Amino acid sequence: MQLGEVSISLAHLVSRSLSQQKIDPDPVMRPYTDWPLPADGEARIGIARYMRLGHAAILASGDEWLGLEMARLIHPGDFLLPGLACACAPTLGEGLHLLCEAEALYSDNSRGHARFERHSEGGWLTFYSLAPYNAFNRFVVDSVLGSWWHLARQLSGDELQDAQLEIDYQIPTDESDVKPSNHENIWSEHYAQRLGLPPTHVRFAGSCNRLWLPARALDSPTRQTAPVAFAQLRQQILQLLEARQSHLDSVSRTRRAIAMRLSGRTPGRDEVAVALNLHPRTLARRLAAEGWHYEGLLDDTRRGLAERYLRDTGMSLKEISWILGFAGPESFQHAFRRWHAQPPGAWRGQHQINT
Repeated sequence: MQLGEVSISLAHLVSRSLSQQKIDPDPVMRPYTDWPLPADGEARIGIARYMRLGHAAILASGDEWLGLEMARLIHPGDFLLPGLACACAPTLGEGLHLLCEAEALYSDNSRGHARFERHSEGGWLTFYSLAPYNAFNRFVVDSVLGSWWHLARQLSGDELQDAQLEIDYQIPTDESDVKPSNHENIWSEHYAQRLGLPPTHVRFAGSCNRLWLPARALDSPTRQTAPVAFAQLRQQILQLLEARQSHLDSVSRTRRAIAMRLSGRTPGRDEVAVALNLHPRTLARRLAAEGWHYEGLLDDTRRGLAERYLRDTGMSLKEISWILGFAGPESFQHAFRRWHAQPPGAWRGQHQINT
């Protein structure tokens, strides 16, 4: 079970942000990527390695808000075909909707997926939570929300001063591995300044990561609107998404649905069936046809994710147990001993990847 991956285009964006700050990207990029970076539309980088790359870039630049610097340099093409389609959409709202719908073509994460929710007054672009937060994954939230904000401004030509940002993580107060920020107003002002928003429109420790955009911007044509090209690109994108899904069997789809609903809880079969647009009995029959039952697949999904988190990240056992929906570290350790006949700490010592 993979934790996730992102297009190599986003690693190119890290490299551009370093070069923009007159920093040689070579020693930062080389330990985590194939360097020089390939110009391959199918090339990917694992999400854990991408987070380590971002953290290394933050240390090299001394810029705690490097994710926002990356966002400032965003181009529609950094989101591959979905980004190009978004740029020529009939309206900004239609483009952003497709950008979220086609997220799997440039970013895939076991924790969740982006979504666009439209209301009469405006709409929310929502990015899933990466809690618990640390120096490695905050930059991902910064870069995603910031990229949405800058992309919306580029494509609409609207300054969007009435946009609002809600950020899931709390402002860090005790970080030893990056420049410390001990005052909430410093962090909030930096975030607002880099995005060109009033500080009152940026809120931390919210219920989720999301960007609100007003209806006037969402309903307006993009600056490069080309409805025929958009329709053609959209058709290609939907075909690519269908091709990605067609090779997934019921077990694989159920694993993904379970993984996206684990954090802090144990998703039941009925809930997962609804997410897959299936009746619970239909899901049970399909899993049985492939030699599984729901409880066994839930357990096996947790096992696979546990191995990835222990091997590829520096998360504590407490954090991993929460992400996997266990009642606590003791329950997680008991399950891990059942899987591997040894405690998770010992397994991590034998398998952890340091870069």
